[in-house]
Amino acid sequence: MEVEKLDIGNVIEINLIRERLVNEPDLLSMFELLCIMVNNRLNKEDVTTNNLEVEDEAELVLSDHESDED
Repeated sequence: MEVEKLDIGNVIEINLIRERLVNEPDLLSMFELLCIMVNNRLNKEDVTTNNLEVEDEAELVLSDHESDED
């Protein structure tokens, strides 16, 4: 899954949703929880993806040392 980069348009859109939900406290609470959950999930996936990329690069750099002797 490719993650969309956060830009000012996303921030404005989220703030507009919050403003519209001010008169609906239950919905606003659910929206806030949803934002927290999504943020946590994205951060967790980003960390996992970054770790995999580092491991993949490390494997490419390793040598079998047999070819180094020639």
